[in-house]
Amino acid sequence: MELIPLVSSGIIHPIGSSESKTSHPGNIMTLSNLSQKAFKFETVENKEDSLFIHHQLKKGHTAALEFLSLLNGTFVDSAGMPHAATILSAAAWLTGASLSQSFLDQKYALPGTTIMPEDVSKQWEHLVYLLEFYNFQRADVPVGRVVLAAMAAPVCFKPQVGMSCVQSELQERYAMVMKQYGFNARDGAHVGVMLCSILIQEYSQAALIDIDAATGVVAQGIFEAARQCLFP
Repeated sequence: MELIPLVSSGIIHPIGSSESKTSHPGNIMTLSNLSQKAFKFETVENKEDSLFIHHQLKKGHTAALEFLSLLNGTFVDSAGMPHAATILSAAAWLTGASLSQSFLDQKYALPGTTIMPEDVSKQWEHLVYLLEFYNFQRADVPVGRVVLAAMAAPVCFKPQVGMSCVQSELQERYAMVMKQYGFNARDGAHVGVMLCSILIQEYSQAALIDIDAATGVVAQGIFEAARQCLFP
């Protein structure tokens, strides 16, 4: 699957518009509805597979909440409250960096492996479709449209720190938390999507940012971080 161009000559309808027929969730993601969505997204052939997915989701959900607590305590505004824009971007950047690390791990394990941009784009697309499914209960919205939705983010919804700062301060800690739960870098990218989805739903319910725009911000952030780490 090729990377969908981020610029289109056609009409771009909002992800949540009647034209796109997107359904938005009514509450913040819980483990139960996360499991239901994952079972629909993944092919579950037998009961053992089902139990394995649920077990992995439970661990991933716990890991995501643990790191969310760390993010909330690290990035605060002048009033001492969690700074939503910074936390959402940080979660996306850490997810992208974890994705890039998974490619580096593969390269170290298999000397001579060449990391191609199109391979990174393909894995990024998979994460974006997973992001769509967690937040919109569908995984067929064109990736380019998801990214374009970030343009609708409020002007004031901007991170207080840059990507390099977040990665230098928190990437190692993120990897440590993932390792504590038995996750490698590729798993960490999936947990990151879960973390981002929790934030997207929380912030959209609080009317801090539209759910479409928030999803676009995350998709863009994951891509930027993954490409920057691998192809600076």
